[in-house]
Amino acid sequence: MPRKILLIEDDPNVQGLAQTALEDAGFQVEACATAADGILSFSRCAPDLVILDIGLPDGSGFDVCKAVGLGATVGTPFMFLTARDDLQTRRDAFAAGAHDYIQKPFAVDELLARVKVHLHIKQLHDDLSRKNYDLELMNRARQDVTDMIVHDFKTPLTSIMGTLDLIKIRGLITKDEHSNLLEGAAVAADFLLLMVNDLLDVGRAETGGLKTDLAPLELEPFFEKIKRLFSLRLERKGVTLSVRVAPQMRRITADHTLLFRILVNLIANAANISAAGGAVEVEATRDGSGVRFGVMDRGPGVPDGMKRAIFEKYSTAQPKSLSGDGGTGIGLTFCRLAVQALGGRIWAEDRPGGGASFILQLPTA
Repeated sequence: MPRKILLIEDDPNVQGLAQTALEDAGFQVEACATAADGILSFSRCAPDLVILDIGLPDGSGFDVCKAVGLGATVGTPFMFLTARDDLQTRRDAFAAGAHDYIQKPFAVDELLARVKVHLHIKQLHDDLSRKNYDLELMNRARQDVTDMIVHDFKTPLTSIMGTLDLIKIRGLITKDEHSNLLEGAAVAADFLLLMVNDLLDVGRAETGGLKTDLAPLELEPFFEKIKRLFSLRLERKGVTLSVRVAPQMRRITADHTLLFRILVNLIANAANISAAGGAVEVEATRDGSGVRFGVMDRGPGVPDGMKRAIFEKYSTAQPKSLSGDGGTGIGLTFCRLAVQALGGRIWAEDRPGGGASFILQLPTA
């Protein structure tokens, strides 16, 4: 797309020469002859560079600069093209923030060379500003994620610490209550360890990739382990978890650890956004030469514009409603990286009747 130049010059001969030379060089030029028209044109066309005369029929080039903020609040480079050659005018021009000063009559080659230099400098400045802005956004996102991670870690740690405090007063609780407390602390520790491993493995995956270890896997005991992990947590929240495994899916080849952690993350997210009395459903089926797992909920669903972004690290697109009590979303990033390491795909889609379905598709031997 050609760079836009606003040319404000009242001498028709000078204006025609400059406009023709700039357009022949590939620039898009909007030309006008008065300060008033120049101010209107600047607002309308948002030029990349302004070339203007100092002496205009209804004011001066300095008036235009002041009116649109050139040299003060607007980062658009501008240069004066004028017949004035006294030192004071030059000083005033550069004091106003001008990037250059060309005296009439001018050489076309010189005008084009200076225009190209200033546009190149502007491009470098814009690129640097954009990178700085992106870096600032990334830093803010990282800080937000750090804050959320600390918050998420507090929940299981508080449970564990509370259990330890109650164990100290063993005589005031029954044996069954004592066992339940220990079970709750163990579950909290399991989830805490999963979050820590997710964080570590996201870093490992981004630097060297995750290692996989494929082996035969019996799905019935595998899912029983997942149910035990979630049983206390879901019971307290009033959410049910059901698992449907296709008959031909009793035994597959997979990485036990990675598949376990992927499904735990997906189920945890689904449970978090489910209201009391809700249900999380998991299904496993054959899909061509591979296997397909689905984790479904009846929560608020995932907006179309977020279906890909929620798997990105430090994504600010994931609303709290998708992680229930304000999860970091780092687990979904781990899921994406782990699935990539396994040579599969993961995505989110709308569930018929409301809610979301997270689909995991993996090749298998």
